[in-house]
Amino acid sequence: MAKKTEKKEASLLTFELHEKETILTEQLSIKPLKIVNPKSQKNTGVCMITSYGGGFVEGDEVRLNVKCKKNTTSIVSSQANTRVYESTGMLCKQSLSMDIESNAFHVFFNDPLVMHKGGNFLQSSDITVHDDSVLLFVDWFSAGRTANGESFDFKNYETTTKIVKNGHPIIWDNFGLNPERMDVYSPGMLGDHISFLNLFLIGNEHSEKVQLLQEALEKSNTSDLSEQLQINTSRINPDAFIGRYSAVDILSLKKIMNDISASLEHPSLLNYNPLIRKY
Repeated sequence: MAKKTEKKEASLLTFELHEKETILTEQLSIKPLKIVNPKSQKNTGVCMITSYGGGFVEGDEVRLNVKCKKNTTSIVSSQANTRVYESTGMLCKQSLSMDIESNAFHVFFNDPLVMHKGGNFLQSSDITVHDDSVLLFVDWFSAGRTANGESFDFKNYETTTKIVKNGHPIIWDNFGLNPERMDVYSPGMLGDHISFLNLFLIGNEHSEKVQLLQEALEKSNTSDLSEQLQINTSRINPDAFIGRYSAVDILSLKKIMNDISASLEHPSLLNYNPLIRKY
């Protein structure tokens, strides 16, 4: 008789509104994930994700469920780069499940995922949004410790982002890299670019929050396109606007993130700049 695979318990975050302030009402950290809940001094609920081991080692699996109740304003970010270390074959896995209820505003604002030599990583994000909710979701990748000459030396990287509204997918984004089988340096793939960033803005296109954030994303597209930095922003349907960025170095994309973070200081959004608070 085949042995059943036990489903790993998930870490949990639940944001709820209490007297005009979004607070964390449920928090469960399952190792290797560690969740920090700093005081924001604002009305925004804030959580920061880190890990006990400094990153993913062979066979690590992280599952996180985030629930944003009605009318909440919240952000989940990371303490630093998420690192995926060398593996002899076993996958590292990260699964994110999110439920953004009506009139909730949530920002998922991670630092880059850095694929070290020999890393083997699978990531999935399953997100449900509701009417009048708004989500800004960041997915950021780096090809390795490029400052040390390590670039695309990992085994495999796969990521899937699925965002559903009213039972229908509005985003279903799949991407994978296997440098051993692919010519990642081909001009038809990444060329000499070593970092890419996806920003998914989800919500009704007529929402004030969506319009403010879309304006900020579109401003990032006014930069001169060059071989060092490529930018594309576009609305793909009434509920989804996407920004895609790639660069020959990670610093160019950090500037993009700094500009987007500054836009979140608007009183109708987070009412503060999360990167200023972070650093």
